[in-house]
Amino acid sequence: MDIQHFFINWNLKKKILAVFLPLLTLSTLLILISSISLIIRNGKAEALDNAEDKLSLVSDQTDQILSNITYNIKAFSTSSALQDAIRAEYPDNAYGNYMFSSTMHNAVHNIMDIQSLISSGYIQTWNGRVFDIKTDEIRTPDREMDARYQEIAAQKGRILLEYPADKSGAAALTVSKSLIDIRSGACLGILSFDIKEPLFYEAYHSVSDMENEVFLLIDSAGTIISSEDRDELQTTAPPEILRLLGDRGKEVQENMRKAGEASDLEHMLLLSTATENGDYTVVYMMRYYRIYKEALNLALLLLLIGILILVTAVFLSSLLAQSIVRPVIRLADYADEAGKGHFDLPVPVHSRDEIGFLAERFGVMNHNIKELTTRIYEEQTQKKEYELKMLQAQINPHFLYNCLDNISSLITDRKNETATAMVSHLGRYYRAILSKGRNIITLREELNLIRAYLEIQLIRTPGLFTYRIAADEEIQDFKILKMILQPIAENSVIHGFAGFRQGGHIEIEGTLQNQTVFIRISDNGKGIPEKMLSSIFAPAPTAVPKHFGLKNIQERIQLKYGEEYGITIHSEEEKGTEICVRFPKML
Repeated sequence: MDIQHFFINWNLKKKILAVFLPLLTLSTLLILISSISLIIRNGKAEALDNAEDKLSLVSDQTDQILSNITYNIKAFSTSSALQDAIRAEYPDNAYGNYMFSSTMHNAVHNIMDIQSLISSGYIQTWNGRVFDIKTDEIRTPDREMDARYQEIAAQKGRILLEYPADKSGAAALTVSKSLIDIRSGACLGILSFDIKEPLFYEAYHSVSDMENEVFLLIDSAGTIISSEDRDELQTTAPPEILRLLGDRGKEVQENMRKAGEASDLEHMLLLSTATENGDYTVVYMMRYYRIYKEALNLALLLLLIGILILVTAVFLSSLLAQSIVRPVIRLADYADEAGKGHFDLPVPVHSRDEIGFLAERFGVMNHNIKELTTRIYEEQTQKKEYELKMLQAQINPHFLYNCLDNISSLITDRKNETATAMVSHLGRYYRAILSKGRNIITLREELNLIRAYLEIQLIRTPGLFTYRIAADEEIQDFKILKMILQPIAENSVIHGFAGFRQGGHIEIEGTLQNQTVFIRISDNGKGIPEKMLSSIFAPAPTAVPKHFGLKNIQERIQLKYGEEYGITIHSEEEKGTEICVRFPKML
């Protein structure tokens, strides 16, 4: 199927939308894509600039902290009060230790605020005394301390920044230096202090977006000595960061990579810079999302605006199409209802345009069709009534003559009681047929008509059949067309039991199901031949029939109540016939 044929088969609304929507959608998408691309590119550049600025700021602050530590250690090591406390001679007993501890405590705490800088540390003198600056305890150095003493003393006053002895994470690094006598140049001892990690943490914590940014301080061995994630302290940095630190020639190196699923560096931007004091590196990590966050927010806003514009355009296009299509659909529905016979519905469109004019013509046409249909219905009804009266005029005298002949024969044979009963039944029969000129009678009256007819036939041909009438009491006062059921029972007697001498049986049952009355009339007679059964409702030449047939009953019921009602026939030769009559509940 080509496009043109496919387009022709669409309804009017689809055609309108097929023209407008692609144009609106494509133009909106082009504007959105170009705008979002520009915003994201600019946003990325701005985010990277901000990241480098933050890294530079934190690096400067870290250098300042290291510079302050170096300065304080130098000042501490050259303090005359501290050197005098170490040179003094103390008795080698408990009192001497107490004097040494007190003198050292005063000298240390008068020089600097130890609590704000150092988490732990000690001073070891040349004569084998170790003073703990946190607890003021005096103890004897062990073998490891002595080895450490020799190593630091060999540096001859150079400050050493090393991996901390404290593995808990409270210390970021250890500062060690020999104490050189300012008078003689001899070594008075060494100091070894653990510098607090929070000093570095505060340098970047205030500027870090903890959700999307991470700062690390890493030493030359690749150990993380400061981090916002406290569980990472004193652990080895991930391989991605170690590879980043391999090129020291660049002050700032960018490494964008997507790590594996198990890596914490997935979708992270890595920047690093080395400190001027000490062999340390400040590492900055930022999630890619943070790079594009502002750009994405603007892009999202623009996208929402674009979607709003697109939805509005679609809505207006649909509204335009609907304003054209809806009246046409209403007229189509109006025509469908008219086709079902509902001619009294008001015209659904009252506009002043061409569709309104068409709707007005529809209304006039429906009015004319209604009048024509009503006239035809009345003519058909009159025709059926005329046929019914003609049939009654033919059947009743013939039936009356036969009954009178039978009554005369009964009287001659001196069967007066039987003759009297036949006269009584005949009177009830004709009273029901006449029914004061009414064409609509109750089901009870129709059943009495059948009962009178069957009793008359049993008098004429005793033993030919038996019958049973069982209709629910609740339906017997419902209205029914006269002479609908009686002819069916008559057919059972005349045609069904033709050739029978006895053994026939007629069963009449009446029930109500879902506001529909069902009357079943069955017999065990000869049945209807299949060829005749298929032609019962076939069209026949227009003429007054010689007997009241089933086709006439079907037409009367459907003309009165509608095509969903009528009769159904089930018959088998030599087994019998069952006819079901359906009509609506009417009081």
